[in-house]
Amino acid sequence: MRFGKVAVLGVSSLAVIFMFSCVGGVKEVDPTAYSITPLDRKVEEIPDACKAAYEMAIPRVAVIDFTNNTTFDAAKVLQSQESGQYSEATVGGAGVGVAPGGIGIVYGEATAGDYQKQLEMVTRDVNAKLGESVAEGVAAQLVEMGGAKVYTRRDLQKVLQEQQFQQSGLTDENTLVQLGKLAGVKYIITGSVNNVNLKWISAEYSKKGLSQHLGLVGAIAAAAIETQEGWNLSTDLTIKIIDVQTGEVVLAKNLSGREVLGKTPQISFDAIIGGIKKAAMDAIEEAKEDLSKYFKVRGYIIQTRTSPEKDSRFALINVGAKAGVQPGQEFYVYTFQVVVDPFKKTEECDMLRLPVTLEVTNQVQDTKAWTIVKGDENQIMRVRVGQLVERKPIE
Repeated sequence: MRFGKVAVLGVSSLAVIFMFSCVGGVKEVDPTAYSITPLDRKVEEIPDACKAAYEMAIPRVAVIDFTNNTTFDAAKVLQSQESGQYSEATVGGAGVGVAPGGIGIVYGEATAGDYQKQLEMVTRDVNAKLGESVAEGVAAQLVEMGGAKVYTRRDLQKVLQEQQFQQSGLTDENTLVQLGKLAGVKYIITGSVNNVNLKWISAEYSKKGLSQHLGLVGAIAAAAIETQEGWNLSTDLTIKIIDVQTGEVVLAKNLSGREVLGKTPQISFDAIIGGIKKAAMDAIEEAKEDLSKYFKVRGYIIQTRTSPEKDSRFALINVGAKAGVQPGQEFYVYTFQVVVDPFKKTEECDMLRLPVTLEVTNQVQDTKAWTIVKGDENQIMRVRVGQLVERKPIE
């Protein structure tokens, strides 16, 4: 953990019969506005050599608690509790009156206040559980994205107990691979919490200079800086994906997240731990694109519709909200051909990505979603029922 003090310096409309609009960046469509044309009844022919691509088994993924390499772990916290009794006494008077709420004060005479304070110091045990918290954040991210069946921590504990694994031994990659095979998972995700950096950011000088020299723009920038003033905490993580079958680390990525804790002069241990966990969740957001490359959402087109002018097309895919599909996401579209190896004389499947994308609209159901086919007018005519679709990596 490091402490420091720094200064921050600083829209074409479609035919009326198909209602189409964009609200908040999400396309709103009415698929029933178009009839199904002969073009929409064409179905992609899938060669036998390419049918394996449609075997879309969702991989099982186990998320193991991250290793906590920071000094924030189990701790004893000293906490004070204060109590007391307030009394007022007359000064220079004949009597003394104990006066909660002012009862018994002799009017017309000066009074002196006294507070008898009792300070009790209490210690309590605190366990930050950073490794467990980060693992839960990664698992939640995977569930939200879709493309993987996440093995729960309870399931893993059951395997650990049955096989008499020691939790402390799960930092070794060979042991993790062995556990993954026993649990029947394809990938294991783990990592470490490496560093926590806490520093005070003072922006008073920068704010004044920006306001004076840049006018309104400077004032806006100064206001933005002000939201960052105070205690700033950053957390560094490493996330790894291990292929259980090969034992290979297929992804290792360093991440960093940040959280502003505020301007309180003194920060409690609980506030710091809470900030670390929030910063870690921010860091995990950085890994979303990489995770979505490994845990892909695949499906195929089950219906298309075409405008009378043939300048717009819409496709219904067989994956929806249950697979993590959300409005605004985009899908690639694939067609296939068989190629023959000239030496081996074997047939192989060649997947060809069409120069189009499918953008998910507001019409998302549990297992289906309507999309808009985006691309050149000639290319969008190549989209057919039965073609394979795959979600683009999430940015």
